[in-house]
Amino acid sequence: MGQSRLLAMVLALSGLLTGCGSSGTTGISELGSSITVLAELSSKADPIEQARVQALLQEQIKEFKRINPELHIRFRALPSDRLEQEVIYQTQRGLGPDLMLLASNRDLINLQQKAYISPVVISSQEQSNFRSSYLEHLRYRGQQLAVPLLVYPALACFNRKQLPQSPQTLGAIIRLGQQEHSFGLNSNFEGLDLVMSGFGLTVFPQKSNRSYYPKKLLKALQWYREANLQPYISFVDNDEELRQGLVAGRFEWIPCSSGWLPSLQRALGADLGIAVLPAGPEGPAKPMLRMPLWVFGSQSNPRQRKFAKQFMLFTVNTVNQRSMALRLGTVLPVNPTIALPLKAYPTLSVMHTSTKNSGTTTLEQKHFLLKYTKKVEGLLNLVITGVQSPNAVAPKFQQLLNAMPTTDQQ
Repeated sequence: MGQSRLLAMVLALSGLLTGCGSSGTTGISELGSSITVLAELSSKADPIEQARVQALLQEQIKEFKRINPELHIRFRALPSDRLEQEVIYQTQRGLGPDLMLLASNRDLINLQQKAYISPVVISSQEQSNFRSSYLEHLRYRGQQLAVPLLVYPALACFNRKQLPQSPQTLGAIIRLGQQEHSFGLNSNFEGLDLVMSGFGLTVFPQKSNRSYYPKKLLKALQWYREANLQPYISFVDNDEELRQGLVAGRFEWIPCSSGWLPSLQRALGADLGIAVLPAGPEGPAKPMLRMPLWVFGSQSNPRQRKFAKQFMLFTVNTVNQRSMALRLGTVLPVNPTIALPLKAYPTLSVMHTSTKNSGTTTLEQKHFLLKYTKKVEGLLNLVITGVQSPNAVAPKFQQLLNAMPTTDQQ
């Protein structure tokens, strides 16, 4: 490839992306000191929260450039579908992004198999910036495919004016529904762990636990069926309907992500209440953690990879992690060295309690999960809608669980 053609390609890419930091075009001699950072705008996330996180990232980019003045960073945030198109477009031209911030529901194994991303090597010292369990669940065949940036705990959100306190148990939800208090619940797979875990279930059990599942699974499905029989309890299949339902007063209570709080607080003000999710007969809810993830592009040269990794580590250092948690008020740090003033921040205290009860899935399990999501949701909806009885669906559900990767296979 001629030098003029390569320069034209670089200039064309520069025109497609929004630059942050130094202005002007990037010449061939600067290619090694220029990185592209893309951020995913998930349709399931609160748009206010996404804008706030972007603003903080741009501040961190500015500060990182201050200590690395030779570096040029191009930053762009794109909706999920457009981001995937952009990655394909750039990768096909040998100009794939160096660093991407992705939503936690991405299939990273699939992205690696398509050669859009590549593993990153994290030294023992660098690993101290992360809770070890957060890194472990993002490894695949001994390689680190991603690292987390922040934690968004699962919560219960409710309107204090209509419902003074959040129900503490799944049984209380049904009793309050019978008293004409309105509830919105998930009928999709992402909400399954909120209920199932209260019955002592997980979609990724250890082999030794599976023999105990049929009876617990039947009870959980019976709860879904009984809940849906209540006219004031509604099951919906998307997050936006839950958020808007609480804002509009159709629901008095919903399961929510801490990332939804900015929009809910804007709408409800002091009437917004938050709590940990209701427990089940087998103990507290143990929802899966949701974390935006840093992943590394597959086409960076060594210098670009070096800067991309340095910037990633910059975002998870003690100063930046503490600043993001306190300024946003909706996230918890992934850096374990930070002690937040929980007594002074009641919302963070509730989030902290929820996170202690939460779990993670491995990348192998996530890969399997995304493949069979529609089948699991279909079985659940058969019960919720009354098309089939819990007794009829439970064996089919159990058969699918038996095929899933177990926690003791990792």
